[in-house]
Amino acid sequence: MPVATDLQPVCLHCGSAFRTSFPETKFCCSGCEFVHGLIQQNRLTQFYEFQEGAIPPARSVVFQKRDYRWLEALAPEGIRGLRLDLQGLSCLGCVWLVEKLFHRWTGAHGLHIDSSLGQVVLRFDPGTCDLPGFAAELQSYGYLLGPPTGTKARDRALPLRIGLCGALAMNAMLFTLPGYLGLESGSALSALFQKVALGCSTLSFLTAGSYFGLRAVRSLKVGVLHIDLPIALGLAAAYAGSLFAWSRGATDFVYFDFVSVFSFLMLSGRWLQQAAVDRNRNHLLGLKVQVAEPRSGERFRVEPGALVPVRSQLCSAGATLGMEWINGESESHTARLGQVVPAGAINLSPVALECEALEAWQDSLLRRLLHPEARPGSELQTGMERFIRRYLVTVLVLASAAFCGWLCVGGSLLRALQVLTSILVVSCPCAAGVALPLVEDLAAARLRRRGVFVREPGLWNRLDRVKTVVFDKTGTLTLETMALLNPDELHGLAPGAQAILLGMVRDNLHPVSCALRELLLAAGIPEGTRRSPVEEIGCGLELQVGQTRWRLGKPGWAGPDLGAGDTQFSADNTVLAAFRFGEQPRADAREELQNLRAQGFRLQILSGDRAEKVATMGQRLGMEAGACLGGLSPDEKAGWIGDHVPRQALMIGDGANDSLAFDQSLCTGTPAIDRGLLEHKADFYFLGRGLLGIGELFRVAAQRRRAIRVVLGFAIVYNAVAGGICLAGKMSPLLAAILMPLSSVVTLGLALLFLRRTDRVR
Repeated sequence: MPVATDLQPVCLHCGSAFRTSFPETKFCCSGCEFVHGLIQQNRLTQFYEFQEGAIPPARSVVFQKRDYRWLEALAPEGIRGLRLDLQGLSCLGCVWLVEKLFHRWTGAHGLHIDSSLGQVVLRFDPGTCDLPGFAAELQSYGYLLGPPTGTKARDRALPLRIGLCGALAMNAMLFTLPGYLGLESGSALSALFQKVALGCSTLSFLTAGSYFGLRAVRSLKVGVLHIDLPIALGLAAAYAGSLFAWSRGATDFVYFDFVSVFSFLMLSGRWLQQAAVDRNRNHLLGLKVQVAEPRSGERFRVEPGALVPVRSQLCSAGATLGMEWINGESESHTARLGQVVPAGAINLSPVALECEALEAWQDSLLRRLLHPEARPGSELQTGMERFIRRYLVTVLVLASAAFCGWLCVGGSLLRALQVLTSILVVSCPCAAGVALPLVEDLAAARLRRRGVFVREPGLWNRLDRVKTVVFDKTGTLTLETMALLNPDELHGLAPGAQAILLGMVRDNLHPVSCALRELLLAAGIPEGTRRSPVEEIGCGLELQVGQTRWRLGKPGWAGPDLGAGDTQFSADNTVLAAFRFGEQPRADAREELQNLRAQGFRLQILSGDRAEKVATMGQRLGMEAGACLGGLSPDEKAGWIGDHVPRQALMIGDGANDSLAFDQSLCTGTPAIDRGLLEHKADFYFLGRGLLGIGELFRVAAQRRRAIRVVLGFAIVYNAVAGGICLAGKMSPLLAAILMPLSSVVTLGLALLFLRRTDRVR
């Protein structure tokens, strides 16, 4: 179990270090406190024995209201095995806990968890097992079940190719080794061994060559030079040259073992590269925001917690709406019968709303926000493309010149082809094909340990061009939920009153209710009643329990206005607590903004919230007044980036109102708050309650860049030496078989040692 240090407290549940103004605080967030209480209460503390280092904080996801009725339609598949996406897995302890929780449900037969894909297969009795109930319990522990996306297993064929090429490589080396050790080339046994090596080489070439060759052709069709092209050329040259030499009886020029080993190494490097990105993508559910698509004039219903898809006229008597998705305002708004409701508003009322569409879905602002566009700069030529272009030109020119030179001087076509083949063989892009993917994996692993997950591999090259970091305010620089500024008022309530209050806010979506629910559940308060309160639109909640009338709402309605808070809790018009709510900046926001500024980045806040609130928050965070802009629409945010920082901005946002700004930004990131939009659109996302990951992203990117320079520097030296040997006609299959894996091992070692060294220096 995590233990706090003297310098900085460590969360008792997730093990993450966090900042706090209260030394006695044991948890980084209310979610971790709540989950820790559940684990203790249900005697599942063995979870902490299996926990491997720090895990992501539970956050507010454990308190959210989610509809799992979609699982009922999938229940008949239970006996055969129901595959679902599972979010939140991070260590062996998570796997153990999910298994324990599932086996406690009636009708549960078993489950299999694939943590690499972020999926689980459940086997259960559809007639007796309450799958929605299990999903809700999992959520209370910080894990989310979602519909299977069907895309996470798309690369399963690559490990199969690797396994096949690995077996073929071992057999090819086994049957070529006797020739290197002195077996007579003219013997029957030698001929048999060469045929076996030819078969292994052919299968390896078909397995790996088809993979890299098809990808290289596709990249050329769209005008892009990909690393697959030199890999495919190297394989083709080695196989074709060896096949020609073998057919002419020139066994000294045959590279069958090289083809098999090279195929295995290149496929392994590709798997390593993809695995780094897939692990980060699979950490999130494949959620999509589901909205209706009404026609203009059509009447439709908006369920509690759902989005209003188009600008509409309210046909219900009243509604409480959340506007955070559209303009970033954390406070709720009240709408009355006949008022216009903007697209993207969230229904915070406990009942469904009736609306009439004033525009078609095709004209809706929300449709634009939910459909990503290509960002400027995403098609710029990367450093890797330039490297590949120069590499190909150099190798092909050198090989052609050597072929012509040996053909003219020596007059032997076979000898000239041998020199040509040897140059293409030993100049293989091992650094780019194996070592660079290792660098990517190590860099991604270091960021994962700090709660940062890179989704798009192209982010690394684009980060070098970032000059300005642009932040949204609500949910990005501040926490995603409203903060209770005077918690003593809540703690001072009698236990019975706290239980009644929890019953009132338990199923309500209002930001005030969500904030109170988190604190009460985290404190382990039992719910006092299951009766649903009545919402007075624009005023608050009312609940009659026996002879007592309980109210939670605005001063003057819930009780006499005492002038001490913006929300009051009363019993029979007697005020029991006067709560004050507001936005709370992330604990390390001010410090991390200062660190980014010290690194030379320009900082900017673009928010849809009121200008005075943005200015106040910016002042608290040490921002200049001119760098804090509020009252901006989604189009104005995107326009500001396009006009002031084109092709040089990193945009950090969390809501739909940031979506258009994402489209105009060079790089994008978001705090993962499980809304199912920007988490799957951003280049990276980060967990936890701080901004430390943004600065860490730039630091790791700089170290990755230095490691790549070292690897490429060695590759240049190696290719120069090996190319010289080839030009002199001294290269043999045995020497090539030694040099190629040796160069791969050295480049891998350099990548590993250099990143570790920079980690220690930091």
